[in-house]
Amino acid sequence: MNSVLSRRARLLLVTMSFAVSACSSADATSSTNTTTVATIAPATTTTSTTSTSTTTSTTTSTTTLPPFPSYSIAPIGVGGDSAAHLSKVDTVDKVVFLTIDDGIVKDQRVMDFLVEHRWPATLFLVSGEFKKDPLYFAQILTVGGNISSHTSTHPELSGLDFDTQRKQICGMRGTIEKALGSAGHLFRPPYGSWDETTLRAAASCGINAVVTWNSELWEGNVDLAHRPALQPGDVFLTHFRNDLYDNLVALEARLTAEGFTVGNLEDYLPNQ
Repeated sequence: MNSVLSRRARLLLVTMSFAVSACSSADATSSTNTTTVATIAPATTTTSTTSTSTTTSTTTSTTTLPPFPSYSIAPIGVGGDSAAHLSKVDTVDKVVFLTIDDGIVKDQRVMDFLVEHRWPATLFLVSGEFKKDPLYFAQILTVGGNISSHTSTHPELSGLDFDTQRKQICGMRGTIEKALGSAGHLFRPPYGSWDETTLRAAASCGINAVVTWNSELWEGNVDLAHRPALQPGDVFLTHFRNDLYDNLVALEARLTAEGFTVGNLEDYLPNQ
């Protein structure tokens, strides 16, 4: 319990620092040309104490983790004409990418697992669930993960007009940036439903990649869509639901068996 509280206290300090240093307050209509850079360099401290009936000694050792790469996040309203779309990353590295959607069930075991295994997952969140406990989700930042828009209210976007799609995408991105000082430059359309308007609306919000998936995790199953084995660049979809912890355990076993690791999606899709 003390370690969890300590982690959340550290995240609170990080969040407050972001809020003070943020150059802009993002919303659906911002058009500033300022670039926000978020850098997180977490540290872990371990303390051991030994004692006898006559003497007491305390030894404290501190290990500082290396800093994670910083990413220049394009502000809302800045970007190319259309964002790219991908469901799999083109790489020969033995890495897969873990994406977790929505944010409904907030199981601390999940965050403890991700931090312990240093899995830099990408969280695609909706506004209502993120606002309930932003510090819960912010724990992923300590291992280099990122938090990106999944729209504000989770509508099916395909077929909606540009302004409606832009409001949904930019609105959630602005909510994340307001809370944490920066937001990811990726976007996950609800239900995997998107069209060319989605790509244009996303780009206008500072998004450079609309990410769907080619693999899933559900109820402790690793679903490769009938493929016999993991492939470099697979993108996994799972959700913040009651089965998420079991899904992570199942994925760990599969990764270990096939010699893969979880990669950082932002490392492979840098903002241009």
